[in-house]
Amino acid sequence: NSILNAEIVNKIEIKGNERISSQTIKMFANVSTNDDLSDNDLNNILKSLYDSNFFELVSVKLENNVLLINVKENPIIQNVVYEGIKSDEILSDLKNNVVLKSRSSFNEIILKKDKEAIIKFLKNLGYYFSKIDISVEDLQNNKVNLIYNISLGDKAKIKKISFIGKKIFKDK
Repeated sequence: NSILNAEIVNKIEIKGNERISSQTIKMFANVSTNDDLSDNDLNNILKSLYDSNFFELVSVKLENNVLLINVKENPIIQNVVYEGIKSDEILSDLKNNVVLKSRSSFNEIILKKDKEAIIKFLKNLGYYFSKIDISVEDLQNNKVNLIYNISLGDKAKIKKISFIGKKIFKDK
C-alpha cells in the first residue's frame, strides 16, 4: 500500500548549462510543465540526460512543484591528433573506427572504448604489440584536445606453417 511520491511540475529551472540550451535539455529529459512526476520519472530524466553524453554531472530535484535540473557539461573536443602513424590509408581507416571526433562531447567511457577499438583495428592489421598513450589537453572555455600517441611496434609475421598428420601437402 505504498503511495508513489508524485508531484505536478509548475516550473522547470535549469542551471549550469553553457552551450546546450535549456530547451534542448528539456527535450532530452522529455519533460514539460504540468507533467505529473514520480520518483521513477525523475530517475528516467536523470538517465536520459546522462545517455545524451553531453553531461559530466546531472542532478534532478522536484521541490514545491519546481523541477530543478542541474548540469555540468562535458568538454567539447577541439582537435584530435594521431601521432606515430605515417600511412594515410591506415590513419583514415583508424579514424572510421573511433567515436570521439573533433567538435564532439568528450567522455571518458567512450575514450576507453575508442582506445580498445584502435588496438583491435591495429591487431587486425598485424600490429599485435602496439602501444597507445592518450593525453587530454585542457583548453579554455571547457574544451580539450585529444592526443593519441601510437607506437605500432613490429608487425607479426608467420614464419612457418607445419602440417601434422597424413602428409598430403609438401612443407614447401
